[in-house]
Amino acid sequence: MRLSKKYKIFGALAISIAIIFIYQIIIIRKSAETMLAETRARLLEKNRVPYERKLLTPHPSNKIRIIQNTDETRDLTRFRDSYFAATNGGLIQMSEEGKLLKHFTVLDGLPESDLTCLIVWNDKLFIGTQTKNPVVFDGEKFEQFVFTDRKIQAVTAFAEKDGKLLIGTFGGGLIEFDNANFTEIKADDKQIKAINYLFKDGARLYVGTFNNGLWIYENDVWTHITTAENLPSNRIVGIAARDKDIYVATDFGLAILQDKSLHTLVVLPSLSGLVLFKDQIILTKDNGEIFTFDKSLKQFHAPENQQKSRLVLTDETLWILSNQGVSTIKDGKIKSFDKSNENVLNDNFVSALTFDKNENLWIGTFRHGIDVFSSSGKKLKHLESEQTREINFLQGNNETISAATSSGIQIFKQDFSAENQTKKDVLPSNSITHFSNNFTATTKGLMFRENGKIRVLSTVNGLPNNAVYATLQIGKKLYAGTLGGLAEIESNRVVRTFKDSNSKLKTNWIIALIYANERIFIGTYGGGVFELLPSGEIRSFENETDRFVVNPNAMFSDGKRLFIGTLAGVKILDLQTQEWKTIKQILPSETVMTIAGDAENIYFGTTNGIARIEKSYFESGE
Repeated sequence: MRLSKKYKIFGALAISIAIIFIYQIIIIRKSAETMLAETRARLLEKNRVPYERKLLTPHPSNKIRIIQNTDETRDLTRFRDSYFAATNGGLIQMSEEGKLLKHFTVLDGLPESDLTCLIVWNDKLFIGTQTKNPVVFDGEKFEQFVFTDRKIQAVTAFAEKDGKLLIGTFGGGLIEFDNANFTEIKADDKQIKAINYLFKDGARLYVGTFNNGLWIYENDVWTHITTAENLPSNRIVGIAARDKDIYVATDFGLAILQDKSLHTLVVLPSLSGLVLFKDQIILTKDNGEIFTFDKSLKQFHAPENQQKSRLVLTDETLWILSNQGVSTIKDGKIKSFDKSNENVLNDNFVSALTFDKNENLWIGTFRHGIDVFSSSGKKLKHLESEQTREINFLQGNNETISAATSSGIQIFKQDFSAENQTKKDVLPSNSITHFSNNFTATTKGLMFRENGKIRVLSTVNGLPNNAVYATLQIGKKLYAGTLGGLAEIESNRVVRTFKDSNSKLKTNWIIALIYANERIFIGTYGGGVFELLPSGEIRSFENETDRFVVNPNAMFSDGKRLFIGTLAGVKILDLQTQEWKTIKQILPSETVMTIAGDAENIYFGTTNGIARIEKSYFESGE
């Protein structure tokens, strides 16, 4: 009886001790959870990304027209009752049948035309841009998020995780948005750089980068996988999950992650996309070749002339996006959406503009030759060959159009036939930058004809530098802008040079010259614009404009104004009032490469198309 009582006492004591022990465990656990929550809160606050919201309103003027190519498609998604495509030329809204409903440009409120990715989140369309941060569209208006503590090179990917929006960027890290705050997510307190793919599978988040492999986040733990762990390449282009396996596509091949073990399935250079469609792995290469993969690789289609190809799965429909627009893949067959307008640019990177005697607009591009448009806006001809690329300058004469290219000179007749001149013929270099009457600017001197013979002025003859970028003929004088300064030439001889060492030039790289209202203006790379006065002195406009980059030969005057193409819009000098101003928002890109004009309009060629603006727009003060 006493023993039983003793056992009861010991039992009660043991239970009490166990209860106390459990209670202490609970207290310790709660304390640890509280500390962890506080630590997380501090980290969240530390990694908070300050931002401003900017409402983007359409431009009210009807005096501006944007001319762009929208074929290069980067992403596609369904929003409300339409499909939306992010392109190199703005946002495209399409019907279910692929009919173009609307082309949204900078005139509709977009901050730029170069769009990268899309996602629908919280019943709004989020849009990635190349340089202008995330943009949101509610179906009627655009709004921009401006990060105030960092400059993001590009928004490259979106994903949704735990009810929050994830934003992958180049240069700005991985950012989370909860509809009120932006917070940067770091891997072991380090920024994840150059993100180009996001994928979520259950509780796991996969972050693919451009050159640093794959990051995996699960249960507050980050794992980093690179070529050192058998990844085919450190550039991730796609991820898909099937059963418990994770397929990882890189630009050099396909790998599979099984139970934390990674091995390569197939080597496939230039791989650009991966999706899981109807339990089948489908791959695409950059050139549009499409493959299926089960136990082996099988090719089932190879479209012609495609580039920048990728795959997107939306509404149980498989899409292929490329430089040729949007196509669907059904039953192994590709159906392309019809292009609604053939009167578009072949390439948005416009590097040269001029007019012929019939007032047709000749548009030189950097990658895809020359487009010729009539004054009514109809495309008359596209000219492209191995030599008709990288157009640096166009000059219209009475009967011909001369093109300065990186492969020599081409002279086009009215029937569009061409005569070619290269280094094999008479040129000192194939890289031609400018013309002025009898003079040709090259990267290896200034070429001209004298007494029927070809001569070349170089540093041996007094040129500041052999790389000549611009020429300007005024009466008997020729001015040549070079990498090393400005040369004044008379009777085919260098008589004077202007440099930062002997004048008020702030930089020696002379990249554009123009004669406007009997005034000589000098465009430089990095120093802004200068004026060569009749006295021979150089005048700087730095106090009025600060320093800036003038793009090659991107200066034009309509007699009333001087227009200057820069990396940050167009600088405009009123030649009567001497007042300066800058325009940006109405341009398809802030990088203005070339400017030309006719009787009614000024044409601004940018890296993302052309803005045609009526001259009256500049006089109305809009």
